[in-house]
Amino acid sequence: VLSRASNNSPRGIWSDGDLMYVADASDDKVYTYNMPGAIDARLASLSLGGVDFGEFSPLRYDYASDTIPDGDVATLTAMPAQPGASLQIEPADHDGDPANGRHVRLLPGLQITITVTSEDGSRTRVYRLLLGQEEAPAPAPVPAPECLRGAVAVGFSFVVHQGGGVDGLETCSQSRHLAALYTLDGGEWVSFITGAPDFVNRRFRELYAGGIPASTTLIARSDGPATAGPVAAGLREPGAACLQGEIVEGFNLVLYEGGSVDDLEACAEGAGVTVLYFLDGGLWVSYILGAPEFVNRSFRELFADGLPVATPLVGKSN
Repeated sequence: VLSRASNNSPRGIWSDGDLMYVADASDDKVYTYNMPGAIDARLASLSLGGVDFGEFSPLRYDYASDTIPDGDVATLTAMPAQPGASLQIEPADHDGDPANGRHVRLLPGLQITITVTSEDGSRTRVYRLLLGQEEAPAPAPVPAPECLRGAVAVGFSFVVHQGGGVDGLETCSQSRHLAALYTLDGGEWVSFITGAPDFVNRRFRELYAGGIPASTTLIARSDGPATAGPVAAGLREPGAACLQGEIVEGFNLVLYEGGSVDDLEACAEGAGVTVLYFLDGGLWVSYILGAPEFVNRSFRELFADGLPVATPLVGKSN
């Protein structure tokens, strides 16, 4: 039959399933012939949901996955190259309902076989997929550290440190979307800039080389988003002064034990503090000891029901 195409001396044959190539010894030509669809037993595509077993090729018959999702049921999709070809797949459909697709329970070491039989029944091809081991479960998420207590608004806010090393402050600050933290040392501001090189934060690190004491009040700056955060109540040490924190000439970051505004005034006067400041939504609200009532109206209205325990404040001392 080949001689009708002048392929009189065939010496070599190969096929990709679509075409047959025949080399001829007498004229040094390669002849091509269309393969009849009735004898085609190839798969056109193969996939198993969520399982990576490499690139599929109709001419490759063996596949394997390194890992599989933990205990999942996946959809197997296998399409023959010719519509008239038939498929036999092992194992059987997991839910027994072929109308909704073929499902396979992903078990480590399971081998899936897809046998394709040509339309005329003369040829078969077997494709195999060996499933690997179950993927290791994802590690449990590490909760964001809560070393800083107090709500953080866009702009400036008071926060209270629970105590610990400076190294943990970087992660803690990032989790609260803080750009910077500020403390007062001898009336002078010392900053900790999130993400800055060590030399930028050297003074802050030197100040707290032995760790940041619990109940240390800091001022935080944030560009947002705002975070509610755990409240600062309960951090005050038993037996501490009504205004906790170092008080020197100038400005000081302190914690108030809690109580009425009148109690706060008496406490501040006894500690030598003349002015108190509170951050409310990023805005400073002041209380000036001995000033007329209208001067301190905003502060009194803000704390009409009293100041909570461990309220952070800035106090000015002469």
